[in-house]
Amino acid sequence: MTREELFVEQTCTKTLLEVGIPINLQGFRFLRTAILCVVEDSDLIGAITKKLYPVVAKIYNVTPTVIERSIRHSIEVAYERKGMSELNQLFDVQLYNCRYKPSNSEFIAIVAEKLINDIRENEVLASENPKSQDKNDDNDKKS
Repeated sequence: MTREELFVEQTCTKTLLEVGIPINLQGFRFLRTAILCVVEDSDLIGAITKKLYPVVAKIYNVTPTVIERSIRHSIEVAYERKGMSELNQLFDVQLYNCRYKPSNSEFIAIVAEKLINDIRENEVLASENPKSQDKNDDNDKKS
């Protein structure tokens, strides 16, 4: 596993926990895998039933129906625990009111988009880091 893959997986896990998805639910693993698949191939979000669920189902050796139902249940549990306030806070914008529960595809798309933005931000920070290190080295030489 590369450093970037580890970062993405850890960030996805952290995000799901922050919005209230319990890690002990089977849907947690399915949801994380589905989100990671969408991060890798964004076209999957447009074919969630036809492509995404079967891909995840094959990984876990279950049916696509089990994947869909488990993901829906996980989102419902999170909604019952925290409402959508945590999801709104993640994006620092009012996406949903407290009475609206996102669909599976909406939830997967939102979290995948957050991860994609986090990856880009991480790449920018990583690319700036060597430059700042070079500046520090130059300052040390002048001293």
